[in-house]
Amino acid sequence: SNNEGSLDFPARSTVGVDLNFRNVTLFAEHELAEGQNITAQTTRVGVRTTPWQRAQFTTTLDNQVSEFGPRLFANVGFIQGWQISEHWTVDVGVDHANTLIEGEPLVFDIDRPLASGSLSDDYVSAFVGALYQSDLWSANSRYEQRNADTDTSQTLVVGWFREPVAGHGFSVGLQLFDNERNDGSAQQRGDLRFGWAYRKADRQWAFLNRTDLVFEDTSTLGASRDTKRIVNNFNAVKRLSAGRELALQYASKYVVSQIDGDQFSGYTDLAGVSYRAAFSERWEYRLNGSALHSWNSDVIDYSVGAELGYNPRDNLWLSVGYNLIGFRDADFDNARYTAAGPFINVTIKADQHTLREIAGRFRGNR
Repeated sequence: SNNEGSLDFPARSTVGVDLNFRNVTLFAEHELAEGQNITAQTTRVGVRTTPWQRAQFTTTLDNQVSEFGPRLFANVGFIQGWQISEHWTVDVGVDHANTLIEGEPLVFDIDRPLASGSLSDDYVSAFVGALYQSDLWSANSRYEQRNADTDTSQTLVVGWFREPVAGHGFSVGLQLFDNERNDGSAQQRGDLRFGWAYRKADRQWAFLNRTDLVFEDTSTLGASRDTKRIVNNFNAVKRLSAGRELALQYASKYVVSQIDGDQFSGYTDLAGVSYRAAFSERWEYRLNGSALHSWNSDVIDYSVGAELGYNPRDNLWLSVGYNLIGFRDADFDNARYTAAGPFINVTIKADQHTLREIAGRFRGNR
């Protein structure tokens, strides 16, 4: 209807074509975005090629015309991977965007990125990654450096996973992020994560525990915030019968924050229960209840609701639910949806076998 009032969600339509010639793909597409306060057109023309094994080269020329002015820019990307040995794999990549022609845009909010008619700046990004795989465990890492006109950022991701042995599985993950903007603001964030799972086919109980050690340091002109927290999520599931399960959850966190010299701390925990029952081969219902307790302020919030689930195919689950009352907590949201009102959940099980099957299916279609 062209009445969308938000710059982030205009009505967008895209038409494009791909031409494949062995290892080379020529592509072109044109996008039109229209809303109450924005009209933007974006044209992309480029080449994707796979010159040798585990390598991909991409080059595009983008022309954007919007209410913020015209912009013509080039984008070049390159990804290369090497299978060094039976266990080791290394990947490197470079991505670069350079503005050739840029008008005088009228900027309403320099901190707001747009879905179309981008105000983004030029950048150079490079990454290197490594993967080690053995019979019982695997480890991966990735480091990326991105230099742009407005900021500089670095990202490091490291992970280690051990296949379940005698019902026990372990994982360790580390994520570090550092960003510095030209206006003097900066943000650093780190998350060290430990995971443990226990599940045996001949046992009624299964357990999963995850512990996160998180720090966040944010500074702007005249203000700073430093937050450290320990978050633990524990889940236990008992199989009552072939189609019925009882799930218990206990999560807790201790947070210490320092805002402009003032220090605050607090302990919060969550207790939850869920009952699931299947009434056909692919349909089930679930009843959920949770209580969130902030001990320092002695405030308790509750969440009560139900959901209806459907299994359209293996490893895929869709559910629609409604919570009569609820709350939100970013550290506990991954376990289940607790906010008040309607919600939709999509759950996908994706292990190495699933991904290998998908990759083989795509190769077969080609």
